Amino acid sequence: MLFLVLQSGLKEVLREPDSDLQCRIYYLECLAHASYMVLHDGKAVLVDPRRDVEAYVKELEELGASLIGVLETHFHADFVSGHYELHKRFNVPVYFGPGAGERAKFPLVELKDGTEVALSLRYSFTVLHTPGHTPESICYLLVDKERDSTPLKLFTGDTLFIGSCGRPDLVGSLGHTAEGMAQLMFDSLNRLKGLPGNVQVLPAHGAGSPCGKNLSSKLHSTIAEELDTNAALQFEKKDEFVTFLTSDPQDTPQYFLYDVTKNVEGAPELSEELSKVVKLQPLDFMKEAVQSDNFVILDTRKAIDFSQSYIPKALNVPIGSEGGVVVGPEDGNFSIWVGTMVSQNDRIGLVTPPGREEEALERLGRIGYTNVVCVLQGGWRSGDRLD
Repeated sequence: MLFLVLQSGLKEVLREPDSDLQCRIYYLECLAHASYMVLHDGKAVLVDPRRDVEAYVKELEELGASLIGVLETHFHADFVSGHYELHKRFNVPVYFGPGAGERAKFPLVELKDGTEVALSLRYSFTVLHTPGHTPESICYLLVDKERDSTPLKLFTGDTLFIGSCGRPDLVGSLGHTAEGMAQLMFDSLNRLKGLPGNVQVLPAHGAGSPCGKNLSSKLHSTIAEELDTNAALQFEKKDEFVTFLTSDPQDTPQYFLYDVTKNVEGAPELSEELSKVVKLQPLDFMKEAVQSDNFVILDTRKAIDFSQSYIPKALNVPIGSEGGVVVGPEDGNFSIWVGTMVSQNDRIGLVTPPGREEEALERLGRIGYTNVVCVLQGGWRSGDRLD
């Protein structure tokens, strides 16, 4: 099966006026996920990359840049990262924060607070250990060494969001309470408050993410702006902050623990996993549905098309705009909703709009859902009979 290179989601390129430094922001509205490529002097790193890495690979080739490392802020729960595939393909180090090496099942470089990771002779990243969302969470502070290590940009992962901060209740399986993690988050945020006000804030998520509350849709901010507007940064007393962060807890999508496990293990190459999926004609597709246990028919067509003709007991989650780069007025967060409503242990039979079979498979793969066993050949055009 031939797979697509989905749209990169490149939304903005931040540049420095006196050098060729670039910070390329890739944002998928469907997952509310931001990843970054930082380049200078022909060298590049990726920060919190998504699972389908081909878009990055294509842009690296077009830019004539060499990937020298993958910077992870923590073990993500809401998507499967491409760090392990990038490590194998480019033989580059994958960086994580303190304690990550005790859990990981793949080679990584465990960074300590204050460690420097070089990008080029002029620019480097200083590691700030900022536990609170997870124990190993770190932020990467990009500094200009030619200007007395002036801090420029802060890649905050799930520690500091624009308008919010990371939730503290996702690591109970590791023996941590939400209250205990919230106390750590208070200390971490206080540390970030001390950075210069003009430092740009570049988080891993935006509006619609289940990783925090009331996230902004803005792509980037500054420390000064967040000090003025971010509710999580307005507390002086730790106990009041802990109450604020732990009251009215969010629901946790059931796929989160599964995705953490995949990220700790290191996910195999996506195209390799998806190559096992077969395309079936309607009759064979229905036979598979009838004969298989734990079989879920996932129909990704528009709701109006589904209402006109559908397979009984099918679940309708519209795939929305192409690539998941933009979420339109009638779209939803496709992968997040599938991961919330369908188990990773279910066997999925996929029905798509015509020509979008590969796209649907790759977008499900972004959350580790490679449990699709078959796809309806050619998709299902509105008004057609399925026979």
